Amino acid sequence: MTPGPLELLPFALLLCAVLGLWIHPVVWIGALALALGVAHITGAVTGLAGLWIAILAALAFGYRVARDAPRLPAIRAAQLAAGIAFFLFALAMSLLLLPGFPRTTLIAETVLSPGAVPYSIGLGFPKIAAGIFVLGIINDARVRSWRELGRVLKLALPVFAVTMAAVMMFALATGSVAFDPKWTPIFLVWAVTNLFFTCLSEEAFFRGFVQAELARLGGRAWTAIAVIVSAVLFGFAHFGGGLTYAIAGVIAGAGYALVYARTQRIEAAMAVHVGVNAVHFLFFTYPRLA
Repeated sequence: MTPGPLELLPFALLLCAVLGLWIHPVVWIGALALALGVAHITGAVTGLAGLWIAILAALAFGYRVARDAPRLPAIRAAQLAAGIAFFLFALAMSLLLLPGFPRTTLIAETVLSPGAVPYSIGLGFPKIAAGIFVLGIINDARVRSWRELGRVLKLALPVFAVTMAAVMMFALATGSVAFDPKWTPIFLVWAVTNLFFTCLSEEAFFRGFVQAELARLGGRAWTAIAVIVSAVLFGFAHFGGGLTYAIAGVIAGAGYALVYARTQRIEAAMAVHVGVNAVHFLFFTYPRLA
């Protein structure tokens, strides 16, 4: 059953919170608080979900304070502990290890390509909230004008072309997908949710937090290590789809990590990410062959 307007309202407010990251802290904080309140009313979150999100926000703020403190030996341990605490708690929430986060189904299981596994679109609060806290509290390196966005996207274009070619050639070679050009109105729903929820949350976490904070340790070696670690972790996050899917995730993650390292802007990683996903959706078996 397609959710009604009231059931979709928390996620519309959540989208406002995401967009508010590029407007003003008052906007994203207010929209997120309102989304959470409405979500409790509609059942999009239940029980202690609000407490878990509040703890995650506190951990993000605690890490930001510890990270920006003077780099003294006694403080470095606190910085490391705060970073690990945020990482583990955000991971636990994203993996739904904490109760109170049911999924709201937008598109029920649908076969989009001949021989493909059924695909569905579901929305939930944990990953998106984590992404918002990374970009709103920990890492504020975002574009500040349309001109800067254009420059960043221009730098991202060649990385997108190489990443897309590498990922899809690997997927074709391993028999994960077949060439299958198509159009479906589902793409319009998919595009919005994929860009502003999936890509934003994943790129915020893996690039805006993991990669950026590892690179802060300094030196070219750490920049390279940060790229590799974020790409490998991104692949592991997709292991639920099987080993081949995870390897494709590592290849894609490497492209997203490289474009982030090149531009230091999360929008570049998001653009390459959604671009690769869109090519996959529109021109190949989606999500993969059964």
